Formats: sequence, C-alpha cells, structure tokens
Amino acid sequence: MHQDSRRIRHRYAAINLDDYEAKVIDALVDYTGLSKATLLRQLVLKEALETLGVSDIVGSSVGQRAS
Repeated sequence: MHQDSRRIRHRYAAINLDDYEAKVIDALVDYTGLSKATLLRQLVLKEALETLGVSDIVGSSVGQRAS
C-alpha cells in the first residue's frame, strides 16, 4: 500500500510535562493550528537536527517543515 513502509509512523515515546509546560504547548497548538502530535514531532526533529549540526544541510521535508 505504501511505497516506503519505513515512512509509516508508529508511537515512539511519551513525554511528561508539568501544567506550565503543557500550557505553553497548548498555546502553540492554538497559535499554529497544527495538531499536538505534528507540532511536537516537528519541534523534536528540529532540535535533533540542530544538535547534530545538520539542520543547514538537510534538504528533507523534515528540515523545511520544522523550521
């Protein structure tokens, strides 16, 4: 069905946030209109690419969408 079965998303991890952190995420979800899962995925991947020092050279949709 999918051309690349590795692109199918699976639950990977859960995070625990306090009330203040959750309110920041909820406010960002309201502001951007993105789903919470999409927003958190983009934030995590953006930070990972920056930490690895490859955010400037990665030309994938992840790098472009997370910016």
